[in-house]
Amino acid sequence: MTKIQTDKTIELVINWHVTEVCNYGCKYCFAKWGRPNELHRSEKEIVKLLDNLADYFIKGTSTLKEELGYESVRLNFAGGEPMMLGDTFVTALTLAKQKGFKTSTITNGHYLINGKLALPNNSLDMIGISFDSQSLDTRNKIGRKDRKGNSFGADDLKLALANLTQSQRGIKTKINTVVNSLNLDEDFSELITDLAPYKWKILHVMPYGNDELLISKTQFDKFVLRHSGLGLPLFPESNSTMTESYLMINPQGCFYQNSSNKAGYKYSESINSCGVNKALSQIEFNPKTFASRYQTVNVDVVEL
Repeated sequence: MTKIQTDKTIELVINWHVTEVCNYGCKYCFAKWGRPNELHRSEKEIVKLLDNLADYFIKGTSTLKEELGYESVRLNFAGGEPMMLGDTFVTALTLAKQKGFKTSTITNGHYLINGKLALPNNSLDMIGISFDSQSLDTRNKIGRKDRKGNSFGADDLKLALANLTQSQRGIKTKINTVVNSLNLDEDFSELITDLAPYKWKILHVMPYGNDELLISKTQFDKFVLRHSGLGLPLFPESNSTMTESYLMINPQGCFYQNSSNKAGYKYSESINSCGVNKALSQIEFNPKTFASRYQTVNVDVVEL
């Protein structure tokens, strides 16, 4: 099999959506599985899943390892809001580290400055914080607030990142912004410059949530263009780039994947029941598209 050539060594990223539960109600969110029997409720099942993934992707010689040439595997804990799981999240994070994974999480940030969850020192290699607007009114309209009306703002974001750099040595920080009809005209350049994250990932809102938030590819490209050429660590992802390019596990412990040919998602059998190799064969995953998302990015958008 021909090894994919990229600008730098590929790190394989596996996104485990550990829970559907979230304290926010973002209208564009696709992480809805109908409250499944979430695997994290059993520590034995967590250990089994992590062992299965480590044996296949880290210790084994998988087809993906031969094709991508990756040297490390990062397990990204996503949701819902993974930090809502409290000690269970910390346990899974610690176990993943012990089994040889690099670790990261995607969070709305709320529990980084609220609540009593204490991350063990140096347990995270990367963190992605979802942040869609500097305007409280816009965040409220998107649904980025909890039942008490609390919303994670720009000052909270700055505080959270400052705290993380103290407890997580060498952590890479990433900001995720979902571009939609409500934040389309907002200027993030000053904020991102001040924060200086490792990445600012700009995501085109996917057509799985509220239709009122959808924007066209042209509108998305205009947003990217306005923020280009400013020295920002810009990593835009259109809908086509996101299709079949993520390696994802749902809360029940099954691989799942979006498809360019069908609406919705296709699911594998449980990884703990049938093994990684069989489960992986049951979904579509495009290694070339995956690799393209992790190459050095030079934004080149045709002026509109």
